[in-house]
Amino acid sequence: MKKLIAAAGLLALMTACGGGGGGGTPGDAVTGMFDALKAGDGEKAVSYMSASALEEMDAQLEMLKANPEASAQQLALVGIEIDAEDIPGMTARDFAVAMISSPMMMSVMSTAEVSIGEVTINGNAALVEVTTTVMGESETHTIDVVKEDGQWKVTEFGMNM
Repeated sequence: MKKLIAAAGLLALMTACGGGGGGGTPGDAVTGMFDALKAGDGEKAVSYMSASALEEMDAQLEMLKANPEASAQQLALVGIEIDAEDIPGMTARDFAVAMISSPMMMSVMSTAEVSIGEVTINGNAALVEVTTTVMGESETHTIDVVKEDGQWKVTEFGMNM
């Protein structure tokens, strides 16, 4: 459960990269993902997640499914309201959309800022340096992205911390 709460926290901080709306550049993808997170647009934000990111999310979701009642209570403690009876039928995509679209996420992200630093592209992989400022705290991370079906996507759920 601690990993789930940590994952929820990482998602709240995640201003990662991806590419939902077109090929673009890895830096463009970071901005697109960030805008979707700020808007609480879970569907759009999830479109920036790679297949491996959704697999990682699915592993987190499987932990929730082991005890839906306790999981729903733990999520509620961090401001994510998901009904226990909904958890067993959720997909990783459903879960990510619910988390990103939550009032808690929108509250955290409403004043967040992102700036793109160095971008290093190596074929279909890239590293993007991203500085985020969330709730007055600034941190710089290097995020791995991959090109899938012509679009840049975040390769891991969360940031490389």
